[in-house]
Amino acid sequence: MSHKQKEIIPKTKQKLMDAYWQLYVANNPEKITVRMITNKAGFNRGTFYAYFLDIEDLHSQIEDELLPSEENFEKLRKATFSKNSREIIEIFMQEEKNSGEKVSYLLSSKGSLSFQNKFKNKLRELIMKYAPLDLNDSKKVIDYKVDIVCIIFYETLCYWYCKGKQLFSEEEMINMMLKIIIFGLSDNKTLTP
Repeated sequence: MSHKQKEIIPKTKQKLMDAYWQLYVANNPEKITVRMITNKAGFNRGTFYAYFLDIEDLHSQIEDELLPSEENFEKLRKATFSKNSREIIEIFMQEEKNSGEKVSYLLSSKGSLSFQNKFKNKLRELIMKYAPLDLNDSKKVIDYKVDIVCIIFYETLCYWYCKGKQLFSEEEMINMMLKIIIFGLSDNKTLTP
């Protein structure tokens, strides 16, 4: 395969994914057809099937790309435990810049239940892997603690994407979240930037 062909493959796949996304947010997702996607992207049906098994596979690949990455979760975890709000904001804003619009839509009430479940499961997996857990606790207690942290992360992100952006700046939202996690609901202590 030539160097030029290697460059074309990701661009073609991305054009198909972008065409699907535009149709997904504009139409009833159940009515989207392969022909609609390929017409919008400017390719034939054969090109679609070179990259995807079917529309569900395409949708699933988009969702998988939007899940939290292990690398960013580890950076976020370190920044949170060091209470470095500036670093947390930078990590969060990079994710927002890269995939915020899609994540926002998929987490909304119009979004995708499959993505919401994948997102929660990925968060749970990352928390289990990276959170400092007391292994002397029973499995039941560990599961409970992980679920609580997962719910906090998930609901905070949902809140941010659904209405937090209109109410708070990124910095205000992150600082408020950290203060609540670290100091509770009523403490007015400040965090170091």
